[in-house]
Amino acid sequence: ITQMSNRSRAHYEGAMLGLAIGDALGFPAEFLSIQEIRSRYGPKGITDLQPSAGHPAGTYTDDTQMTLALARAIIARGNASEGEFLDEVAREFVAWSQSPDNDRAPGMTCMAACRALAADPSWRAPGRNDSKGCGTAMRSAPIGLAWHGDEATIIRLAAKTSELTHGHPCATAGSLATALLTSWALDGIKPRAMFDRLMSVTTPISGEFAAKLRQVPDVLDDEPESAYAVLGEAWVAEEAIACALYAFWRTPTDYRQTVITAANMDGDADSVACIAGAISG
Repeated sequence: ITQMSNRSRAHYEGAMLGLAIGDALGFPAEFLSIQEIRSRYGPKGITDLQPSAGHPAGTYTDDTQMTLALARAIIARGNASEGEFLDEVAREFVAWSQSPDNDRAPGMTCMAACRALAADPSWRAPGRNDSKGCGTAMRSAPIGLAWHGDEATIIRLAAKTSELTHGHPCATAGSLATALLTSWALDGIKPRAMFDRLMSVTTPISGEFAAKLRQVPDVLDDEPESAYAVLGEAWVAEEAIACALYAFWRTPTDYRQTVITAANMDGDADSVACIAGAISG
């Protein structure tokens, strides 16, 4: 695993805290329309941590829980063989799925895949499901941190861990997108260069994913409500990455505004704020 030689510990902590805080900010807004968010939290929408679904303010969701499961697997087995590492990831995902703390609207695809992994640890999604949900994109930031500077390994392992639960190429592209964007953020890569690099990497994987990503520069000057009407509600991987990149690109040096922009949307607000928070943090 790459050592933190050219970036301080604070950059790594920033990415992990950034995604968890973004996730927690978006948790109360998930499943609400932007009109409902404004009605409940004021004309500016949700701008601070709020309680949700019986949980206190600052509670993160399955997005961060799965991210932490992946991070634990990296710490435990990141220098092991690829097969041993993926087995550890599968074990961590299954343990998460069976935890009593898993009570925050986890994705159906992730839960179904974890049940299959519990029955057969060698189970893999390709050929078994065709889901392109954003459950892979929301959790893959630790791969970009752990193997920072080694893009070939980031791409390979982000794809492999994605395939534990999701079989669609868009989900694969979404997983490596979050990992790469987080890694590039450590190097201070500008948003436009991030976009260009990501287009180059993801186009061969999924033309559908690349087509959605291509819409981001076109809406940068639009207000979030209008932009998200184009980019989508982020339940699927390509929309989640497009929305998160839009939020970050608008305010690349302002974490707070980035996650607020991400959380105030129709749809999967916590996942978009989680992904944007990892990059910005």
